[in-house]
Amino acid sequence: MSLKHYRLWTILVFTILLVVISSPTVNAITPPNQTIQIAQAVEDASELVIQATLDYLLADVTEPTQQPSVTRTTIVETYALATWQWGETGGQTVLELTNENWQVLVSGGGAVDAATLVSFGVPADIAEQLMAQDASGD
Repeated sequence: MSLKHYRLWTILVFTILLVVISSPTVNAITPPNQTIQIAQAVEDASELVIQATLDYLLADVTEPTQQPSVTRTTIVETYALATWQWGETGGQTVLELTNENWQVLVSGGGAVDAATLVSFGVPADIAEQLMAQDASGD
């Protein structure tokens, strides 16, 4: 799937999701279970972000005493922000979908802000959306 197709697909999914959420019934008829399919697509993307983040964190570790866990993912278009915990340390990883694979742009302890995201190539509007959605827990 090309980047153009992925973006179009993302727009389509969120448009359908908005329509389904904003009007759950039409003429007293509940729409088919499209929300489950949409939720599954978003969940699949989150799982891929989680796996890419864990792979990155564990790349240079031969025998970890503790396993890291991703506690939250936020995805906007082709960018993602993964929040993780590893023992008493926590941090965030910024990823970009490139050639159908999530690639890590930057990862480290602590939280990132929109300016940091922009400095690593995330468009400013998407950086702001990532920060807003991450802060709200959506």
